[in-house]
Amino acid sequence: MDENDRRLMTKLFSSYYGQAELGVLGIEQREFGVGFSRKIESRHLAFAHPSELRNYLMNNTPFFVSHSISYYEHPSATPMEKKIWKGADLVFDLDLHAEGKYGAYMLLDKVKSDLSRLVTDFIKGDFGCTDVMLAFSGNRGYHVHVRDKEFRTLGGEERRELVDYIMGNGLNYRDFFSESGDKKTITKLHGPNPEEGGYRGRFAKMTLKALGDDPGSIHKSLKEEKTRNVFVRSIMDGNWSTSPVKKNSELIERLAPIAKSLPVASVDTDAGVTQDLSKLIRVPNSIHGDTGLIAKVFDASGLEGFEPLRDALMPTNQELKVKFIEDVPELPLRGEATGPFKKDEEKRLNLAVAAFYVLKGSATILKGDAK
Repeated sequence: MDENDRRLMTKLFSSYYGQAELGVLGIEQREFGVGFSRKIESRHLAFAHPSELRNYLMNNTPFFVSHSISYYEHPSATPMEKKIWKGADLVFDLDLHAEGKYGAYMLLDKVKSDLSRLVTDFIKGDFGCTDVMLAFSGNRGYHVHVRDKEFRTLGGEERRELVDYIMGNGLNYRDFFSESGDKKTITKLHGPNPEEGGYRGRFAKMTLKALGDDPGSIHKSLKEEKTRNVFVRSIMDGNWSTSPVKKNSELIERLAPIAKSLPVASVDTDAGVTQDLSKLIRVPNSIHGDTGLIAKVFDASGLEGFEPLRDALMPTNQELKVKFIEDVPELPLRGEATGPFKKDEEKRLNLAVAAFYVLKGSATILKGDAK
């Protein structure tokens, strides 16, 4: 990005921060970190009030701003021990990796599906959390901030165990089943029922869903309604013996694809954000300096309709003319197909859309158009 581009992007960011509502709970107890070329170049900053943070962002205008997941007595103190730790939010990072500069943006719905399951099945279901904030990361994923006070005192290893549980590390669905009876004659197969909690109940529910959506994936005889209904009713009671699969071991193996979909795979696999109590996370509703997209906070009830490339763009009706310095694919920006664009093509675009391409390093602002 040349100086002309950076100057206009800085002006755009500063204007946004003049009116943005940043979602920082307990701001006076948070450590902040900022960066102008990368995520964090300077940290141990502290702000006593939201207005102080706003003034800093308007006047200094970093391209990246993050805050600690932890609460401190003295958030600006160094070294870390002098901050005096008071607890931390439980934060989960769901990220998507794909080939190419723009590959991830076409797959964001996959992460959204994992996010829904993470919040509904695990955070609210298994863990019983009620104070949960969701935010788009501003780039390729989502952040979940759990603020229930009873979770704030969890240590790093305890948080790691929660991530292992969510990701299904060590999970063996075969342990859900047991047999009884005379093995020389009839052996009854006992398994989970959909009223149970945790992975057992989810496994039963997902099996019932598969029986409704594609029963032949388990056994061809289950396509017959009467046979299928008998099996469905028995699963409700934890009895898996009425399937048309003759051997219990064979039935269990046929259910392997269902078991593989139980964990949430896109939770940050190194658990860094969740486990590391000194970690900084992007400030909710701040701008991501690599995309110009907002780390938009949204309600869980609106997850299905949330479209990052539409809803996380900075609100502006201004336009800007740019020249593309590389080919870019078609993307659904602002709710409509945008592009593809070819190298050296000049185009007048919505200012937020133009900023996206400039910050991605795919376009440059035409100097005569920059104000």
